[in-house]
Amino acid sequence: MEHISLDGVIQHDDSDGFAYGNWTTPYRTPAGLAALVEVYGSRFDLLLGRRTYDAWAAFWPQAGDSPMANGLNAAMKYVATHRPTGLGWGRPRTLGPTSWRRFGASRPRTAPTCLSAEAPR
Repeated sequence: MEHISLDGVIQHDDSDGFAYGNWTTPYRTPAGLAALVEVYGSRFDLLLGRRTYDAWAAFWPQAGDSPMANGLNAAMKYVATHRPTGLGWGRPRTLGPTSWRRFGASRPRTAPTCLSAEAPR
């Protein structure tokens, strides 16, 4: 499931000066959140780049008690980074800057679904 508006805008964060940042916020609904939680399931892992990990680590631990926050905070985080220090959110495992290529083969078959996300540059 992709977080995207009908006109193709994925970014909803205005932190980098994007003039229309967060414009989708008023259109988000409890039904939309329920659909995301259903698709993600109750247990999943995350494959994140360092930029996304840092952005999410600054937000989700303080997001409060909700199915989405609880799932993201509890997830195993596989982080592709060449800076393995400072990974204090949840249960992180570092991947070297190119080891993501071996990532799928290294996970146990019994591991939960792995979701990936990328922060805008």
